[in-house]
Amino acid sequence: MGKDLCIMGSANYFMMLLVSIPAIFIATTAHEFTRAAVSSALGDNYPKSQGRLTLNPFKHFEPIGFLLLLYSGGFGWGRPVDTSALYYKNRKRDTLLTAILPSVVNLALGVIFLWLYLWVYAEMGLGAYSFAAIFLNTLYRYNFGLAVYNLLPVAPMDCVKVLSVLMPANTYFRYMQNEKLIQVAFLMLMFFGLITGIMNTIIHSVIGLFSGLFFIF
Repeated sequence: MGKDLCIMGSANYFMMLLVSIPAIFIATTAHEFTRAAVSSALGDNYPKSQGRLTLNPFKHFEPIGFLLLLYSGGFGWGRPVDTSALYYKNRKRDTLLTAILPSVVNLALGVIFLWLYLWVYAEMGLGAYSFAAIFLNTLYRYNFGLAVYNLLPVAPMDCVKVLSVLMPANTYFRYMQNEKLIQVAFLMLMFFGLITGIMNTIIHSVIGLFSGLFFIF
């Protein structure tokens, strides 16, 4: 009995790891494609000229960000899309839109995949360990994770771009002088488990909030 449970647990862990790979590709591709599409819609032709206005996941793949996402469940990134504010009519507003909307799309996808997961689990009765349920669970967790982690002022999270607009120029310049130090300090705290616990609590709270809303309506 104990051996069977161990085998079942190992199989579920392997399945979770297996479905995490396409889930990360989907979440990061949605994030970076949204950045490229928003910036392009606002007049910036740079993303298209760099071949980033595409849903091809390999164009948005970044190995370090991918591995960090696999490890943390939310902190990581795709290959950042380069944009140019020189093309924007309203630089502050359009820079904010380009920085914020990718996370909004991840949040929206998280909500959609969560709803599908609850539907598969509750309505179709496939169970939490079916392939469909595990895949949808992984999809909504990575999308919610990206949306939440991008609120952190750590490069290359989108919050840094938001700060470039909201902070006084001198303050932002001083902050960027310490960008690498802040990033290394954050990664060390994360690897020692001092950040992931807090962030996972926030992510689970967001998931719980939307799950509760679905049950209400």
